[in-house]
Amino acid sequence: MLQSDASEGQVMSIVDSVVVFCEQHHLLPESGVLIVAVSGGADSLCLLHLLYSLCGPGKRYPNLRLHVAHLNHHLREPVSSQDAEAVGRLARSWGLPVTIGESEVALLAQHEHFSLEEAARVARYRFLRDVASGSRIAIGHHQDDQVETLLLHWTRGGGIASMAGLQPHQQDIIRPLLPLTRADTLAYCAHYGLTPIEDASNLDLRYQRNRIRHELLPLLEGLNPGFRLTLLRTSKVMQTDLDWIETQIDACWPDVVVREDGESLLISRMALLSLSLSLQRHLWRRASALLCAGQSPLELRHYTLIEQALVRATGEAIKLDLPQRLRFERQRDEVVLHIMDEDRYKANIDVVRDEVLLPIPGEVMLPGTSWLVRAELVPKDIEARVVQALCAGDMARMWHDLALTRYSVYIDRTGIEAPLYVRTRRAGDRIRPLGMVHTKKVQDIFVDRHISRQEREQLPLFFSGEQCIWLGGVCIDDRVRLTGTTRYLLHLSMHRREAFSGEEEGLYADKEIL
Repeated sequence: MLQSDASEGQVMSIVDSVVVFCEQHHLLPESGVLIVAVSGGADSLCLLHLLYSLCGPGKRYPNLRLHVAHLNHHLREPVSSQDAEAVGRLARSWGLPVTIGESEVALLAQHEHFSLEEAARVARYRFLRDVASGSRIAIGHHQDDQVETLLLHWTRGGGIASMAGLQPHQQDIIRPLLPLTRADTLAYCAHYGLTPIEDASNLDLRYQRNRIRHELLPLLEGLNPGFRLTLLRTSKVMQTDLDWIETQIDACWPDVVVREDGESLLISRMALLSLSLSLQRHLWRRASALLCAGQSPLELRHYTLIEQALVRATGEAIKLDLPQRLRFERQRDEVVLHIMDEDRYKANIDVVRDEVLLPIPGEVMLPGTSWLVRAELVPKDIEARVVQALCAGDMARMWHDLALTRYSVYIDRTGIEAPLYVRTRRAGDRIRPLGMVHTKKVQDIFVDRHISRQEREQLPLFFSGEQCIWLGGVCIDDRVRLTGTTRYLLHLSMHRREAFSGEEEGLYADKEIL
């Protein structure tokens, strides 16, 4: 829209386009306080300057006051602190109140098992909401961010909500710059003599968004020069459908959500189950987004686990630990979704946790441990060769196709109940070790195998119904061993969490399936 030597008329046209966009989507309140997130980059400087020209006494929004907020992530010291000081000086020079926050994002990523990008996002939104105390928060996302976000969702997989992309107004977040491009914000800053802070990490190809920006997007534009506009049009189509879905959620919300208080939701199980599966998932998307900085952290695997927990016939309590300290708890027909406070979350990391559901196929982190556990169906061609080898008693050929380790086993799938249940040990647990006729206490097996006390508290136990089928890393149950009558195989494995980092740490990545 703008060139680097933008004229006054061109600048006014972009201001007008943002004003029209804001009024079309009812983004700016008539009065009160508006929090403006300012990193110091071109996007946020453009946002702040533009809002400064619109808000305050004698301006278009005379009763709307701005408050600048900046979070120091401490990821690029001493540069991070210098950036924070620069934002503070700018805000004060314009007579605007400013709040500078600090967060050790690297520690947050480690403690809550986020990628560094996700930890920074979570910390930023937590900080902004603390500052806002219910007021709206303006973010400098623009069209280029929208395109990159859509591609990011596309590469990870998702549905209507993820492909609708960034919304102009999402709960307390507003995005006035969505009609602009990155080039527009740069030209706007140049016209007004604003000096953006250059963040070297924006060129770091270890981050997936940067790889999309610098590698994938140019490739796609080489294939189709109009790719950006095509993607944005698709997003608008999805948004139309999503708007209708949101009206359906609005209609059923009062019947399904019995109580909400900002940190938890009490949900009627029967009212929820009366809805279509699609609407159930969209309702969980909204519910989790309400508790998690405006964006749901749930993926398909989490929806599946929740759905299995909802229909499981049991009088016992069922608890699921989900990303971003979310916890699902069901007691008969009463369901609670809530955020564990930080102290409770940290305390829970060091204690034996309740069982988690493991779908087949599927994977899930075992809370309170360093293990990601996985259940997989064996490819048909390999399964056929193994079954043939078992029938022939050819063990050498069978071992050739199956890579067995202490942490990777294959069992007979016949009679296995899905989903599996995985947890750490409890008093009285028993398993029938390979080759034995009777069951044996898990505690005695640990002693016999000289397994340290620390490791005992971490190892996962896999259950089918009431039967322990694998004492992870130790032994399988004799009743699920592969035999000459085996026809179907199941692959169980466990992987240390430390082996998963950054974008590969799927359970905690910034994904949304709907």
